[in-house]
Amino acid sequence: MWLDKDKIKNSLTKEDIHKIMMDLGSEFPRRDKEGNPIFTTICHNNHGGSHKLYYYDESKQFHCYSECQENMDIFQIVERVKKCSFPSAVKYVADLSGKHYSSTTVVSNNKIDDWEWINKFNKKSQPNVQLNTYNECVLDMFLPLSHEEWLDEGITDETMRKFEIGFHVTQNKITIPQRSKENKLIGVRGRALNDEDIAAGKKYMPLTIEGLTYSTMSFYSLYGLNHTQKAIKRIKKVMIFEDEKSVLKCEDYFGEDNFAVATFGSNLSDYQVRMLLELGIEEVFIARDKEYQEANSEEAYRYSTRLLKQAMKFVPYVRTYILFDEWDLLHYKDSPADQGRDVLIELMKKKFEICTSESEEYEV
Repeated sequence: MWLDKDKIKNSLTKEDIHKIMMDLGSEFPRRDKEGNPIFTTICHNNHGGSHKLYYYDESKQFHCYSECQENMDIFQIVERVKKCSFPSAVKYVADLSGKHYSSTTVVSNNKIDDWEWINKFNKKSQPNVQLNTYNECVLDMFLPLSHEEWLDEGITDETMRKFEIGFHVTQNKITIPQRSKENKLIGVRGRALNDEDIAAGKKYMPLTIEGLTYSTMSFYSLYGLNHTQKAIKRIKKVMIFEDEKSVLKCEDYFGEDNFAVATFGSNLSDYQVRMLLELGIEEVFIARDKEYQEANSEEAYRYSTRLLKQAMKFVPYVRTYILFDEWDLLHYKDSPADQGRDVLIELMKKKFEICTSESEEYEV
């Protein structure tokens, strides 16, 4: 019997999460003003973690507001703490919660045949999320300079000025302001240039200035949407990348027709999906970083499975494609935008459409 991780995860109550986290060694949680539990950061601490690991029941996601700065589900937390495989993590959660749901989803020829699973994407009300906002004055601390490293990658000075890219001298970091769809400042990330920061896994981190960390509630926002939403609404398409640089490159590739956004990493929340669907899109391109060396490898299979699951969040509503490099057009860890406009367009032409086995309409 195959355990259905989605059914298990979506059925977990806050009490189940509390039980699992306590078993993993987390301290008793605190609560935020919305009642969401805040656990100690066992995601990267063996002991002595701080209460900065938030759990959001609506999205079934954790977010670490400390060193990780990542979104994770309960299985990823278990994998990190217990240093086990993904199947072992799913079994651990199932055993501890007592929820042993079997999988009935069949994937064949890029089609999903489990309609009970598809129906869960019917309309849900959005959670009432209040994004953290910050004083605009912090941007005055950054020099309006375009760093040569990004200029060498083909990102123009004009684009960097438009997206307010700057430079923090004392921290030696490229500064990347994060803005909401309504153009409010909701965070600032720094791209480290010091070798020791990069070696420590802190290449991209929220900036901390005078004791205040400018963290972004990443799975409730999309980078670049404040600039690209007009084009997205007009051409009814969106391309979803992982990182800010891809959005900047697409600005230079497509200009006022730039229809790119980024999710601050490889995860895609249901909230972000709703944000895009509400713009009236008709097509979506999932354009994640290439995380495999060979197209016919087990590594590539796991990668494509992750992309497929993200694509299925859109499939009931819009035409959905994934960009998968079978032709070695990209290097390992490249974004689909990293090798230039022509390569990105070639990948878009060779896109893989993800569809269901029947034609049905769903209300959004």
